Parts: sequence; structure tokens; C-alpha cells
Amino acid sequence: MMLGLPGSGKTTFSKHLQMELGLKRFAIDEEYSKLGANLRSKQWDFEISAKAGIKIKQQTTDLISLGESVILDLCPWNRDKRSEYRAFIESLGAECHIYYFKVNKEELLQRLAVRNSSGEDYYVVTPSMLDDFIEEFDEPIDEEVELVRYDL
Repeated sequence: MMLGLPGSGKTTFSKHLQMELGLKRFAIDEEYSKLGANLRSKQWDFEISAKAGIKIKQQTTDLISLGESVILDLCPWNRDKRSEYRAFIESLGAECHIYYFKVNKEELLQRLAVRNSSGEDYYVVTPSMLDDFIEEFDEPIDEEVELVRYDL
């Protein structure tokens, strides 16, 4: 699972792993978009997001039951929810590794400004939204993460 704030490099790294290892990769933003949500909107549709999360869990369950590994370009920001997600993966008989991308706020703002203006299909994150996300984010404790990447 990839853990970090928007713009931290989760998707870049997970796509690299996908190409390098040939694994199936699931990203909440991409599944959200496939279900008809507009990623360029500043309003997140939590109902569609929940459906995307259920779809990812089902596909993850199916692949792990076949002995496959998956890359999850998502990880709950809340520590308790991360523990629940890790327990879910481990209940399927798989190991769960969390890759944490810690990037300072100034760098995140620069990356998000570029991403927001790129026209690519990414969720728009404004500076005030980033402030809210930082407030909601539970920094992981050392025991939670397998690899800490500070910059790409």
C-alpha cells in the first residue's frame, strides 16, 4: 500500500513498481473516475469513492486468492483504518507492506500546482484542501511502514 498526501509521489512510484514487477495496480482515483466521477471537480463524491473502495477490495481479494500480489495506490490516512486495511489483507493470507512518502508542505504545494494545471486526469487539490488533508493525516509510526521515501 502507498501512503502519503496528494502530490507525494505515490502514483509515480506505484506505476514504476507496476512496470518493473508486472503486478496489478489499483488506485482509488482511477477507480473513482471509472465509476463516472469527475476528478477535475473540486467536490469529492464520497458515495462513488466508497463504491470504488469496495471494488478495489473485491479485486484485491480475487487476485490474492489466486496467489497474486497487488499494488494498492491507496492507504487510509487514519491510523486505525490503516490497521483495519492491513488486517483485511493479512486475513487473505498475504503480507502487507506500507510504503510511506513524506514530503514537506512547500514541495507538495509546488507539485500540486504543476499537477493541477497539467490538464491530466488528477483530482484537483487546492492549497486550502491540502491544509485540511494535513490536519486529517495521521503520521505513521515506525512499526507501520516498510520503507520511508522522502523524495523522488
